[in-house]
Amino acid sequence: MRELLKLWSRSFSKFGWTPVVLSMEDVKTHQRFDFFFEHFNSKPTEYPRTFTNACWLRHLAAAHFGNLHNENVALFDMDVICYGMEPRDPEPGKMEVLCSEPPASIFLGAVLGSPTHFLDLCELFVAWKPDELDFIQRLGIYHQDDLSMFVRMFHPLPNDAARPKPEWLIKSPGCALFDYSNYRTEKLVHFGSGAMKARGCWPKHHFIEAIRPF
Repeated sequence: MRELLKLWSRSFSKFGWTPVVLSMEDVKTHQRFDFFFEHFNSKPTEYPRTFTNACWLRHLAAAHFGNLHNENVALFDMDVICYGMEPRDPEPGKMEVLCSEPPASIFLGAVLGSPTHFLDLCELFVAWKPDELDFIQRLGIYHQDDLSMFVRMFHPLPNDAARPKPEWLIKSPGCALFDYSNYRTEKLVHFGSGAMKARGCWPKHHFIEAIRPF
């Protein structure tokens, strides 16, 4: 993980960003951490609990960091590599999920937003109780994480009105998902673990610069 973080930091620094790695120790200083952690830690998941909790808590960490520094936040996963995107704020009044098509579906990895919007997102997560559309038939269990909620908000099934997408939450182009063809040209690329393992490119930090130098 350290080597991947070094690669991540180096790519963003090259294009004018000041990368900051946020940890559990950072988010724990939020005054409502215990409240959010209790709710996130109780949500059903098919994945290891520590992984799913980290998915939830990254949004609280972004809200906390932005408030402490009185600035908007660009939240990038450590396997999102920069190939030319320069620092910018989100569209006024909006939280932008950067994901170019293809694929047509939503994916996470690059989010721009205000501290208020990141905190509002956490409140939305907490309020969203599991229902039948969160049930995984093949496993016989319920599952929720931040991505599953984003999918339901951006691509609701018929009659799915559990949590309408907030007007301020939008999808914008700007980040490609490896290994769709646009990974060769977009200014951000998300090198997800599934695709990298499928291509035999593991651990991913050994292969990213060979796939596409920055």
